[in-house]
Amino acid sequence: MARKVVLWGMGEDYERLLNQIMFEIYKGNIIVEAVVCKKDDIFCSKRDGFQIVTKEDIHNIKFEYVLVTSSHHYIEIKNEAINEGVSEDRIIDASVFYLTFFDFERYANLIENPITIISDDCWGGFAYHQLKLPFFSPFINIDIDNKEYAKLLSDLNFFLNTELTMVREGNLREGTWPIARLGDDTRQVKLNLLHDVTFAEGKERWDRRKTRINPSNVFVKMRLSILDEDRAESISTFDSLHYKKILFYNGDEAINRKFITDRFIWRQNRLGQVENLIYSVYLMSAFRYDLDILRLLNGDETYSRYE
Repeated sequence: MARKVVLWGMGEDYERLLNQIMFEIYKGNIIVEAVVCKKDDIFCSKRDGFQIVTKEDIHNIKFEYVLVTSSHHYIEIKNEAINEGVSEDRIIDASVFYLTFFDFERYANLIENPITIISDDCWGGFAYHQLKLPFFSPFINIDIDNKEYAKLLSDLNFFLNTELTMVREGNLREGTWPIARLGDDTRQVKLNLLHDVTFAEGKERWDRRKTRINPSNVFVKMRLSILDEDRAESISTFDSLHYKKILFYNGDEAINRKFITDRFIWRQNRLGQVENLIYSVYLMSAFRYDLDILRLLNGDETYSRYE
């Protein structure tokens, strides 16, 4: 289904993005209704086949999204669009068009039915950042031990309906981060708030982002190493989940074959143990080189670039 869009900005970024925009038009994903320019920069009625208008004219145009084609002036243009009555969730930084295998229909699906990523490390936040999507999940910049994470996933609704409480306060001088927990007196899981200075700071972010969870579109990501003693139990828990999901595992070939069959991606031994990788390399490799991230988050079966 083609979405009607307005482009906003016609500078150097527009020139660099034009081929990607034309490709999305060719695929039938978008229809460009107009390009917004400053009044002083308008010398003709059309360019590249697109109608040229001022920001005041967009009230007379029917469209679903504004694509901001100027990264340098993105915040300024976004605020102008909001002042003209455009909903913030319909304003897109068009630099996402540069992402490998970008597809506007799949991208718009994640806006119209927001994706909640449950992640045991920074991968979820990294995905949101790369896709320039709001955090529809509280699992941002949080690290969870495999055993604790398996327990969390085994009854996700229960734990998400409990209060985040403090186990240990952070201490910047000592280089320690806050540790929190979910659950009750009988069942608890611990969360490491790695990027928060204090528990109060981490809890405020958790509570705010928790309200954005979209239960109708949940995606679960889990990492697992052959060195983890409880990996069999973790794999069993993960295997039983009915959400869209992906497992990063650098284990033996028997398990790899099982998860290849189940369409989960694996970390091949060519990359060594996950623990020994530079963390940013792990995140970027998984995101950029192994996966078609939009296919993955949309629940498509063919998302691995190695198949």
